[in-house]
Amino acid sequence: MSRRPGTTAIAAGLYASLWTALFYANAAMPNHYTAMAAVAAVGCFLLAVAEPARPGAYLGLVAALAVAALMRPADAFWLGLPLLAATVAVPAFRRWRLTAAVVAGLVLGGAPWAVEAELRYGGLLERIRQAGHVQGGTKLQFSLGHVISTLDGPILCRPCGSPVRWPAVLWWLALAVLVPLAVRAAHRAGVARTAWLPFVIAAAMAFPYLFLIGYSAPRFLLPTYALALVCTIPGLAALFSTAVGQRRRVVAAVVALGFAGHLAIQAGILHHVVAEQVRSRGDWTRLVQTLRSQGVRAPCVISGHEAIPIAYYARCRALEDRGYNRNASTAQLRQAAATGRFALLVKKSAPPAWARDWHRIPVPNLTTSGWEVYLPQR
Repeated sequence: MSRRPGTTAIAAGLYASLWTALFYANAAMPNHYTAMAAVAAVGCFLLAVAEPARPGAYLGLVAALAVAALMRPADAFWLGLPLLAATVAVPAFRRWRLTAAVVAGLVLGGAPWAVEAELRYGGLLERIRQAGHVQGGTKLQFSLGHVISTLDGPILCRPCGSPVRWPAVLWWLALAVLVPLAVRAAHRAGVARTAWLPFVIAAAMAFPYLFLIGYSAPRFLLPTYALALVCTIPGLAALFSTAVGQRRRVVAAVVALGFAGHLAIQAGILHHVVAEQVRSRGDWTRLVQTLRSQGVRAPCVISGHEAIPIAYYARCRALEDRGYNRNASTAQLRQAAATGRFALLVKKSAPPAWARDWHRIPVPNLTTSGWEVYLPQR
């Protein structure tokens, strides 16, 4: 990380140039906020190392890690682990303060999650086990292809069968050039840790999404992107510093053209993803209107394809007896259908055998075909 004037603004601008950052910044998803907390934590850590007498650096480190742990405990673990390892390189007389700040931040932010685990899930290990089940099981696997396939959407790739559209990957190639340049420049300036630490933590926070789960979503790597883009600023500076005269003007023109193309690609992806989401939410609204016209109102239960968001719109409860969101048995679903307001949502498939004699209700004016609503016989 560099302390030159304007560095923060350039890094923020690069991060904000990504469609994922623009799309998720106002969403009720934790990844953007974890990304901001990760950048703050690394910055405060480096500041505490450089100026050990500054108490604000330690307080900032505690606060940033607490926010990260509140937002996403698993990501906070992969953020805190390299920070704890990095304290080994700090002189012993101030190592304990950095260690205490890292541990305090993780504990403060993770305490609500741990308490809830004890009260609602039967303990930390059981909550971790259930979280692994929702992920489809965590095991060593290589998911880089899944991550690349979601660089231009969809917002959830599960299962991942999307083709790779290479224009969306080009900015990764720029990172592959700029980050090594930044590390080299930091070594020459005698401040290698300011480049290596953000890069190592960026890699650590990407590790579970690249090697432990078998699906992907564009938002997963936002913390990695935020830290990696901070690393690129010295790389850009090094790129210009090595060029002189006419060569510098050529480098500037190439960088400007590349960034303009990057913005065009990212804006196109953002427009496409937003349009898809607007269409989907319009279909959800029409589905809810159809359900209400058939008497499916709160209190009610909805099951089937995309039951969770549609149940939220309809103010119903979502129950699933299959898939990664399974939270009920088939017997419980049938019991709910027999005793209350219930709807089954099917898309491009047949209903289960126990619902094939139910009423099939058409849904008008949908933008995507294949939706069917089934209501139990009364």
